[in-house]
Amino acid sequence: MYLVPIQVPIYLDGDHTLVTTEWHRSLLLLRDSFAGKFGDITVLAPSLPADEAPPEQTLVEIAPTLEGLKLKPSFDKRCRARHFWMRERKRWRADLAELAPQVQVVHAGVDDVYRPISFEGFRTAVRLRLPTVFVQDTDNVLQQRQIFAEHGAVQRAQVHLYTAIYERMCRWSVARADLSLLKGSTLMERYGRFAKNAREFHDTSFSASQIISADALEKRLATLGETRPIRLVYCGRLVPRKGLDKSLEILGAALNAGAQFQFDLIGDGPEKSRLREMSFSLGITTNFLGALPYDDSLLQRLSEYDGLLFTPIAEDTPRMIFDGYAAGLPLIAFDIDYVRERAAQEHAAVLLPLNQIEASARILVELNLQRAPLAELARSARAAADYHCAENWYRRRADWTIEAVDRHGTSGSHPSTPALLSPGRVS
Repeated sequence: MYLVPIQVPIYLDGDHTLVTTEWHRSLLLLRDSFAGKFGDITVLAPSLPADEAPPEQTLVEIAPTLEGLKLKPSFDKRCRARHFWMRERKRWRADLAELAPQVQVVHAGVDDVYRPISFEGFRTAVRLRLPTVFVQDTDNVLQQRQIFAEHGAVQRAQVHLYTAIYERMCRWSVARADLSLLKGSTLMERYGRFAKNAREFHDTSFSASQIISADALEKRLATLGETRPIRLVYCGRLVPRKGLDKSLEILGAALNAGAQFQFDLIGDGPEKSRLREMSFSLGITTNFLGALPYDDSLLQRLSEYDGLLFTPIAEDTPRMIFDGYAAGLPLIAFDIDYVRERAAQEHAAVLLPLNQIEASARILVELNLQRAPLAELARSARAAADYHCAENWYRRRADWTIEAVDRHGTSGSHPSTPALLSPGRVS
């Protein structure tokens, strides 16, 4: 089996096991990319009752009879960190040990210092000398330090200690992994030099057939010359670190300067009520569309907009960016590291100065007056979608994995690596 020990919960409704629609699609794509080479894709994860799923999550059942994909729910994820170490870690390790004789590859990462669920799976694989794929999809060290940069000295010190441990756990892991998948150049710069075999990646779930057609895109772009608002959209969780209040402040300032914009939010979360009130007070035309399943209809809906507005308060690497490309949407976003990287590589982004509301609003006002550049960026976004579609991404990923596993089998064991972090120091 190809084992994925992960912190992302498996939801339980009686005897039914469910996951989010996004995770479901990713697992099916992973399964299909290997065509049975490593047996079942098996997800071992903590469990939660289905009625405990956040409102922004849409769930889908994975039946036990589904070919090539199995779910193994473990301990209740609602446990506190102290209880994880005192009680649930023992169960988690027992679940890992039970599956180990059937495992051909372990796919894991560093998820949390306090409850290192996925990391425990990776450590088990290293100890048993199993082939390993280590994955990091966000620079959590940079993200946490940015989020807490303006907090008090005590909290900043705590974050610095936490991220220092987190970083050393990642260094220890990439030095031992047969394949390390690191999302974006920032993570490559942070960990690549410690890795045995690192590859930069950008994960996507849309298929080539879901990319907006050239004719449909040109038909939409032809309307940019009309006297209508520019239609912007955000698609994701409504949580503080996504900076949606910044988006509204920027749009409010742009509207006060005479620009025309409409802003829709697809998703749900704890910020919804506050954002709705804020939108009303600023006089912004905003539709809160709620959480939608990740399917053809979502990408079709995205293709009706003119741009993807994204103003996070810290480093972030959302798959939403690439879904926007599939819909022919240029990225209009704060210039965090990952957005600057996307602008340099795909030439489909408008950069807004981070946390600078008035300066960002002036850029939007100019974009409203001179819309031709927006059309060119949209064409670049669609072109980028061809390279990043799931068929191409999962083929690259499968090739890298098979090559790494074959190399592991040839070597017979992991070569010795620097003791960057003794496993005992994080257990």
